[in-house]
Amino acid sequence: MGLFSKKIKTFSLPEGTEKIETAAFKGNADYKEIKIPSSVNYIGAEAFSDCTTLEGVEFSDNLFNIKRKTFYNCKSLKTVKITGPVKFIGASAFENCTSLEEISIPDPVMKLDDLAFAGCTNLKKITFSDSVSTLGKSVFMNCTSLEEITLPETLKGIGQTMFYGCTALKRVKIPASVIYMGHNPFYGCKDIEIISENENYKIEQDFFLDIKKKRVIAYFGKKDSLILPYGTRRTGDFSFKDNQTLEIVIVPSSTERIGRQTFANCKALKEVSMYNTVKRIDEGAFEGCTSLRKIYIPIGCTEKFKTLLDEKLWDKIEEVE
Repeated sequence: MGLFSKKIKTFSLPEGTEKIETAAFKGNADYKEIKIPSSVNYIGAEAFSDCTTLEGVEFSDNLFNIKRKTFYNCKSLKTVKITGPVKFIGASAFENCTSLEEISIPDPVMKLDDLAFAGCTNLKKITFSDSVSTLGKSVFMNCTSLEEITLPETLKGIGQTMFYGCTALKRVKIPASVIYMGHNPFYGCKDIEIISENENYKIEQDFFLDIKKKRVIAYFGKKDSLILPYGTRRTGDFSFKDNQTLEIVIVPSSTERIGRQTFANCKALKEVSMYNTVKRIDEGAFEGCTSLRKIYIPIGCTEKFKTLLDEKLWDKIEEVE
């Protein structure tokens, strides 16, 4: 009955087809390969989502965008050949394609949106063209086989937690072209080496710093006590999250904001000292800090810090000269 009633391994869309509707093949498990003719100029969101037997796709030469979740959860997808005028790869387009080992992002692709290749646990090699300028939030999250990546020299923006959970990633070079970086792109990476050719993003004493915004992006050291770099205005979201060695942290008088989940799950953290200059402490900044016993603040500032801290932390506040 209809298109999906007959089990076949390869399916070729008829020549002359111009459009594949949203979710057109979603959840279909009949096809190992789908051939898309050059006449196709539009593929809707989730068109092939959850096609768990699909192994290979070759794109039309007239396709301009790969939409949201186009191949989401296609767990057997091994081969993807992107051709033609594609400029944009949408959010979660290839998320959870766990058999995908290699991908080439050709010219003229300009942007990979949020989570585009997240959860591709066997992805080992990514090749970029020089047209790529923006990589969104968590684009390669949990790509646990990815060991090294060369970012394009044309890159302008790096999204928040871009490499979150890439536990095998050993080395990343930040191009001089980058003008925007989201919160801690390297959260969850283990023993990673960051090389920066960019004057605005520097490694100093194990801190990865946003010089222009005076923000701590990440900390890669293993000390048990730290004074954050003087001049820091903000600790970035997730910047120290899951650190297991920190016991004592002193926040300098230059700091005005503690970012979201900055010290979350720092289970060894016992003492934090802050100045009256702190104006904002974001949600979950000290969440899961099970050893935290003292938050030292200046005399006369208890009521102020009660407005900034979660009520569960009020009994840890102690005023000092």
